[in-house]
Amino acid sequence: MRLSRVWQKIVGLQQNLLALGYVFLQFVFIALIGRLFGASTETDIFFLALTIVMYLGHLVQSVWEAWIPWYVERLKQDRTEADKIYALLLIWIGLASVAIILVYIAVRLLWDMPEQSALLRFLDVFIIYLALSNWMSLNKKYLSLHEWFGVYYWVEIVALLIKIAGVMWMWQTPDVQLLAWIMVFAYSSVIAWQFVLIFGVLKARFSWVLRVPDDMAILSNSAKMKLGSLAYDLKEVLLAAVLTAAGPGIYSLYSYASKFTVGILEVVNSPIMNMFSTHVTHAHEEKRFHDIPVLVSGALKQTVVLFLGVTTVAYFAMPWIMQVFFGDKFTLDQMEDMRWLFLLLSGFTFIIVLESPYAHSVGLFRYYGFGMWLNILFGAIMMMGYGVLWLLDKQDQFMLFLAVLLIAQSSNYYFYWKRYRDHLKVKMLS
Repeated sequence: MRLSRVWQKIVGLQQNLLALGYVFLQFVFIALIGRLFGASTETDIFFLALTIVMYLGHLVQSVWEAWIPWYVERLKQDRTEADKIYALLLIWIGLASVAIILVYIAVRLLWDMPEQSALLRFLDVFIIYLALSNWMSLNKKYLSLHEWFGVYYWVEIVALLIKIAGVMWMWQTPDVQLLAWIMVFAYSSVIAWQFVLIFGVLKARFSWVLRVPDDMAILSNSAKMKLGSLAYDLKEVLLAAVLTAAGPGIYSLYSYASKFTVGILEVVNSPIMNMFSTHVTHAHEEKRFHDIPVLVSGALKQTVVLFLGVTTVAYFAMPWIMQVFFGDKFTLDQMEDMRWLFLLLSGFTFIIVLESPYAHSVGLFRYYGFGMWLNILFGAIMMMGYGVLWLLDKQDQFMLFLAVLLIAQSSNYYFYWKRYRDHLKVKMLS
């Protein structure tokens, strides 16, 4: 028993180190893109293509993402039947991706958009990332279920190393269109490695199947899971529309600022929330309801103090940080815009920090559909905000639209807090 616990700690430490390596290399890659292109039309193309394809990727995920319970159930009974589910999802991902790509091709043929020709040339290559990203995610979960935990981060690390090497290779002759080919090559390479492990080492069997028992249950639950994501991530599409209308390079500045705030959130919030979730789960299942507000208060004190401290330092150090990461690629005006974007995005992220203990608790209280409906409300608020700006002919005023983002996230925070409070009130009185 003692040896088992030691081994679990070693595996956990390995995962933490790999996660840290992944985050570090992600920042290196973004920094190299910044040093190569700065905040320009070229980087706008790169970040816009990522946003478009990742958003469309939710549609592909909606056919497979809820698969794990059914696969694990089959795996305990018959490995061959379990692998039929895996093979089915590989095929479904391919078919869903092809369907979306065909729609994209039809739009390209029917709708002439000369002002977006550079973006469309990038997407002509990068659109295949729809299938690649979904296959990679499916394979990561498959390997984790078979206790190949380290591969989860290793595939991302190897892909980043290939992308970094690709950027260095074109350093003397920068061409943003080559980035699409570099990205596709990097992810194709790591997927090939995953397939070697799955079909070669783990001896999985591939079957050409289009139906398996419970396939419709997998499909319907996957669609429910992604409906909320589609609504919530509508903000990225709307932000792209507003920020690109504001002028060349603004969307790139937003993307860089977003990377910093997300990095701070990951470092500050995730470790504390992981421990918090475990404690709240036990307290709720053991009916120790009076302990839950104490746990929430403790988690908030830690995350709020850490987030405000790190964000304040980052805000005042932003000119130095930009110099270190991006060299002399930014003008003084761009640096000032970056600080404002970082400040507003930090406000948005701070609301997420405040919301996290309540959102985690509500999820653990088994209100499974609640988050989906809140995300739909979030998307509706963002759409209404964009509509108002459009009617006022201010759809290029990105600072105003970021204020709408703060309002929408505040709505999520309020309703998560209210559901948490109402649930505990009933439990404490019963």
